[in-house]
Amino acid sequence: MRKQLAIGLSLLVLTAMGGTSENVFVSMTEQGVSQQYTHFVRTSLNQFEPLSRASLGIGLPMRNSFQAASVSFITGGGELSFPEFPDISPEQCKNFGFTLTSCPSGNPSGICPYNSAYFKECCDARYKYNKKDCTYPNTVSGDSCGGKYMCYCDRSLYPETKCVAPMEPEGDTCVEDGVPYYSKCVCPAYFDKTCDGENLQGVGEGCTQDGVTKYTSCECKAGYNMTCSDMGPVTPTDYCLKDGIKYYNNCKVCEYKCTLDSCPAGLVCNLEECSQKYCATGCAIGKVDLDNYWCDGALRCWMPAMN
Repeated sequence: MRKQLAIGLSLLVLTAMGGTSENVFVSMTEQGVSQQYTHFVRTSLNQFEPLSRASLGIGLPMRNSFQAASVSFITGGGELSFPEFPDISPEQCKNFGFTLTSCPSGNPSGICPYNSAYFKECCDARYKYNKKDCTYPNTVSGDSCGGKYMCYCDRSLYPETKCVAPMEPEGDTCVEDGVPYYSKCVCPAYFDKTCDGENLQGVGEGCTQDGVTKYTSCECKAGYNMTCSDMGPVTPTDYCLKDGIKYYNNCKVCEYKCTLDSCPAGLVCNLEECSQKYCATGCAIGKVDLDNYWCDGALRCWMPAMN
């Protein structure tokens, strides 16, 4: 290698000086302390000048006498040609452990200095951050690949990747590769009615959190819209309680309290319109105060015993 370097530098000097040479002969010999290293350069048509090793400014080997082969230059407008050498960089890379040439699912790491097409390892694509660039709330990985680290959101702290409407995120948000992660999804404060009473239901869409569904307001189920204040409900235990009021789905249309087809003589009666039956309410005897007398169907009247 050093022999080639010396010759190459010599040729470069010749070219730079603008001279031409013919059949340049280089001799390098180690004898004592004196060494002669001379190029004869043709500086004109009939004159040659020697170039010493000192003028070239290069060092030569100090042992193993040898002679360099004759070198000829093509001058006068010709082209300088050099031999082609085979590319040994792939073998050099492989010898030093740079054996990989593809990395379909990750990033190459450890590029071969002889040939950049070869590298040592294939790192997961997530290993792409410098440690100092991974800041809170993200977490830096404990391991690395190719000198790079993962910078991720801790799933135990940020388990939610999406808050489904009407839910909304609460607390910190951690972003990993452009994807947000949330610590918790909660229902908005205005979803505050559970609507879990008998025959009660929520209005509109509900919001479920921790297994409990809440609504913005409640309403009675269809049909439970009567108070039955006139005659009362058919089934008193079947109702919807909303805002402190009981609503029924079936009210009585008749109490059926009266059983008499007609009002007997000597009695005062009320006619129940819905059943067209009579109810006796007292005795019809002169001007007796009926509030203080009792009678029966046999027109027997008496005054209740006074205590």
